[in-house]
Amino acid sequence: MSVQKLTRIALLSAILYVSKLALDFLPNIELVSLFIILYALAFGTETLIIVTVFNLLQIIQWGIGTWTISYLYVWPLLCLVTLLLKKLIKEEFVLWSIVSGLFGLLFGSLFAILYLFVDPAYALAYWISGLPWDVWHAVWNFVLMLVLGKPLYSVLIKMKTAVQID
Repeated sequence: MSVQKLTRIALLSAILYVSKLALDFLPNIELVSLFIILYALAFGTETLIIVTVFNLLQIIQWGIGTWTISYLYVWPLLCLVTLLLKKLIKEEFVLWSIVSGLFGLLFGSLFAILYLFVDPAYALAYWISGLPWDVWHAVWNFVLMLVLGKPLYSVLIKMKTAVQID
């Protein structure tokens, strides 16, 4: 792996981490979903490495908990879904806003999957009790992608073409 590629992975991972940290005081408002979708659109499967570094940084900061296991499948899942839809949706950011919003809406249910193995009734209660927050999450994911998606994607593409690595 080239120095330029490692630097890009480090930079984009740091942006992901710092954006999460900067907005931690706002409940269920985050830029992580936005960035993962945009990174996957611009950099493809390399985003899985970026997500892994992000998850590692979160674990270093917050320690290991049940959320850790969920992060290990939730964020890579968003990346994989984006990669699968990339050719279909292309650069239609209204559609990416819908995808991002749906991800926000499903976020709590994706976390609840882990609790199915502990107690299905608890998993259902966990998911239902979090639905209002999932709706809030969905609205903000949609709005953030709608407003910031295209301009940030343009910056990422310029960054990618400025230093051609692949």
